[in-house]
Amino acid sequence: MMDFFTTLFIILYAILYGITMKIADLFDEHGLKQWFKGNKILFGILWGILGALLVLSHNAIANIILAMNIAFIIRNRLDYLNHQIAASIIIISFLFFATFSSWLFLIFFFIFLIFGSLKDYVDDVLKKKKGTLVFLNEIMIYYPIPALIYCILYGNWIVFWVFLLYTISYNIIKYIAAKKGYK
Repeated sequence: MMDFFTTLFIILYAILYGITMKIADLFDEHGLKQWFKGNKILFGILWGILGALLVLSHNAIANIILAMNIAFIIRNRLDYLNHQIAASIIIISFLFFATFSSWLFLIFFFIFLIFGSLKDYVDDVLKKKKGTLVFLNEIMIYYPIPALIYCILYGNWIVFWVFLLYTISYNIIKYIAAKKGYK
């Protein structure tokens, strides 16, 4: 059982992980104006450090974060230097500080790969932007729902909260950016 402050820090890492990931993405792909020289790289490093902190926080979270990043690689979603820096920091921290759980990794890897690829297909090939499926796909429910199922079966509720709050924070930044014209 984790103490209150450990849980609080893990939740904070998850929220900041989603925020820095989306801001890094906005600088590269969505035309967000530069705040200062080197901000793309800085946000890639921050995203990677926050992911590394999540890796260090809990072994189940570490395996799921690794699955997410390997799925990003196969889906060709690490297409900018800051994305690659973030994933490198996360993967290296996993290699040095986490224990590989093949069943946990593979289950989440295939979920993220299949549903992430479906999202990519809808976004990049079909270019659909309306409808219930698109909405559900766009808010990335394929992160918190499998985590919820995992937690119902095995406990470790921090896993669900991490992926729910990561997804919410990512989507809040995405929503704010869209309102300001960055799509």
